[in-house]
Amino acid sequence: MDHIYRRDVLDFVTIATEFCKQVEQCSGSERSEFVSVMQRLLPMIYLKATMVEEVEEGIGYVDPAVTEEDYEYIRTQIAAIMRDADDYLDVFVESFRYSDAPVVCTVSESLADVYQALRNMIEAFRREIDEAIEVALFDCLEDFKLRWGQLILGATRAIHELIASGQVDEL
Repeated sequence: MDHIYRRDVLDFVTIATEFCKQVEQCSGSERSEFVSVMQRLLPMIYLKATMVEEVEEGIGYVDPAVTEEDYEYIRTQIAAIMRDADDYLDVFVESFRYSDAPVVCTVSESLADVYQALRNMIEAFRREIDEAIEVALFDCLEDFKLRWGQLILGATRAIHELIASGQVDEL
């Protein structure tokens, strides 16, 4: 079980915790402040996730900590901050396979999905049950490879464009 307390894992959990704290407390934030924080955090989460050495698949199941209400609260708070800049086009989504045009995604839903994956893992660490941590960490990193890694990249691109175009403060 020592592998779940390695430096690479703890670095990933630390940045994941900071991201969760930021989105949980974002209500009422100015868009410029929020996107500035996300522009710095999202690439770090992606980087730290890729730096985690292979993790063994745990045995068992861990109940998700994030409820539908939690998810929806996070999504609506971010959508309220992003306003007209919430939508972005993406071609790296499953539904693009059946379309000849990019798919409209939202920063708010992408970040809420990332939040859900990371918060579920963090809660397993908080419970301090090694077997549950092992399962939750493995599940989170597998989900990163299959799903939320692309969501971070899409949201990061949208946030980068918003900042680089100078439209951060526009309504």
